[in-house]
Amino acid sequence: MTAPTERQVLYALVAAAWFAIVAVLTIVAAVVGLSPAAWTVTFGFAWLAAAVVGASQWRRTSRLLLLSLLVFVLWAAGTLLTR
Repeated sequence: MTAPTERQVLYALVAAAWFAIVAVLTIVAAVVGLSPAAWTVTFGFAWLAAAVVGASQWRRTSRLLLLSLLVFVLWAAGTLLTR
C-alpha cells in the first residue's frame, strides 16, 4: 500500500470536519427542540453508518466528500420535514 497523498489527507480532514459539524448540529437541534427525538436517534444511526463507510474508504476522496455532503443534506432535509 502506498502512502497517502497530501490531497487525500486534506480531503479526509475536510470530510471529517463536515461529519463533526453535522454531529454538532444534530445534537444542538435536539437540545433546543428543533427536531424530535425519534428523528435524532434515527439520524444518529445513519450518521454512524456513513462515518464507518467514510472511514473505511477515506482514500477515495470524491466518494468521501460526496458522502459527507449527503449526510448534511439528509440532516437538513429531515430536520425541516420533521419540524
